[in-house]
Amino acid sequence: MKHVLIINITRMGDLIQMIPLLARLEEEFPGVAIDLIVEQEFAHVATLIPGIRQVFAFDFQELMDESRVCARDVVSLYQDLSNWAKPLLQVGYDRVVNLTFNRRSAFLVKYFGCADERGMTTAHDGSFLVKNSWMKYFLDFQVYRHLNRFNIVDLYALGGSGPGSFHPIELFVTNDLCDWARIYLHHSGRPKHWVAVQVGASDPMKAWRPEYFGQLMAHLSQERDVGFVLIGTKKEEPAVKEALQAYRQAVGKGVLCEAVGKTSVPEVVALLQQCQLMVTNDTGPMHMAVGVKTPVVNMSVGHVDFRETGPFGPGHWVVQPDITCGPCGFDKVCPHHACKDHIIPQEIAALCLHVLGEGTLPKFSSKIRVYEGTIDKDQLGTFVLRSGHEPDLSTWYGAYWRRYWYEMFTGRYSKISVPTNVPPNHSEVVGLWPQFFSQVDVLCQQAEEVRSLCRKQPVPVLKLKKAQHQLKEQTLAMKELVRSSYAFGPLAVAFIRETFNLEGQTLIGMTEEYVMASHAFRTRAKLTFRQLSQNSPEPIRRELYAGSIG
Repeated sequence: MKHVLIINITRMGDLIQMIPLLARLEEEFPGVAIDLIVEQEFAHVATLIPGIRQVFAFDFQELMDESRVCARDVVSLYQDLSNWAKPLLQVGYDRVVNLTFNRRSAFLVKYFGCADERGMTTAHDGSFLVKNSWMKYFLDFQVYRHLNRFNIVDLYALGGSGPGSFHPIELFVTNDLCDWARIYLHHSGRPKHWVAVQVGASDPMKAWRPEYFGQLMAHLSQERDVGFVLIGTKKEEPAVKEALQAYRQAVGKGVLCEAVGKTSVPEVVALLQQCQLMVTNDTGPMHMAVGVKTPVVNMSVGHVDFRETGPFGPGHWVVQPDITCGPCGFDKVCPHHACKDHIIPQEIAALCLHVLGEGTLPKFSSKIRVYEGTIDKDQLGTFVLRSGHEPDLSTWYGAYWRRYWYEMFTGRYSKISVPTNVPPNHSEVVGLWPQFFSQVDVLCQQAEEVRSLCRKQPVPVLKLKKAQHQLKEQTLAMKELVRSSYAFGPLAVAFIRETFNLEGQTLIGMTEEYVMASHAFRTRAKLTFRQLSQNSPEPIRRELYAGSIG
């Protein structure tokens, strides 16, 4: 029997999004025993997740807080962590999967000394490494996030295990909790449809305006016999009050069940299971609703990109504003939040009726895009555009890079189709190529020069430093050249990740890795250009595997 340890010490939503990974591991290793390390605050969430043998909770937040305020020295803090984890060494894990990208989790991975490490870990000198191609992609896709077509759920499953069958998010709800939820709702009324509403979000930037939620609820209640279950944390009460004020001003008629700040996480899951629909921002409870098969209508606003964290699998819907600045970067502070005003409450009410089986798919304004969740031919979650228009360039390259990375990282042919024509910016690609390839070629030569100097005895230190500086400058120049290129930019980002992820334990070992990475980069660049200029013939796809990223 195989033993796998998963480290997931971030947010509640991340815990729920890793659930298909558990099923994928069972598919890979029948009878596998899976243990989970979690942040103590979210240990109760793990009780809802099927397929886990044992949960180990630690107060990582306290460790971080004490480190920040220097209440104790770092060495003693990490000694406490290692003492806590020591009993787990006896298990002898066959694989450790780290789904948390921070120092604490990286040191913990290395502590277990497992041969098969996935995600962030540490090198022999304490520097940080990321192992597994999908985990590296996870770190880097934000650079070209408008081209990403992989949901984080799939990235976890592919990185922690590999390709396989589609597995939905599934949460376990006890019979007692089901009974409690039914009784709880019956105290408020017995409408034909219960609709859960999450007005708030962990970050106000990614929350639709509260008054719009209220107006949506009012429109929906005026059309059908609908009741609303308002959920959220206590700190979201002001936003909920604002929504309810708008609801009453718009003469809402549905019964209300106000559960904000009054329920535990398992109770929220049980309530969501009793609902026929959830309308929400991008939140942890959204993933809970997915886990109990309650259809979701998700507002993807602010810096949220639904392709990354949207509701996973069939039966769910996403509304995204059609606005040039969205989704905005995580480091942006928006002065206008205009994206939220593009979504019209009346239109979302009509969409909700359709999802409830009470109406046809409505027509929408040109200000939004509406997507429906589904499963693609590679057994990954995806979204299909049902209304609106996507930019031609990002649509073409989104499909191209989706298949490219899947084939590169798995070594399998993708079953999804890609555009049969050349890219919309074909002339730009052809024009940029000579300068780009020239810089890549020079970069390879400089990497070889550094390797040559490292092999000399004694090492000519001054010459080596100069060559290393030139190599760094050349890499930065190449990156800047293709920064805005949909055709070559993603390749450059992947290459730079490789050069920051060298595992060699000696200077010559690291330079050998760098040379190999630069030559693989050059090969991939040449073959990618041939693909883009010759409409992706199959022989080129086969050649690409020779330059696959490790």
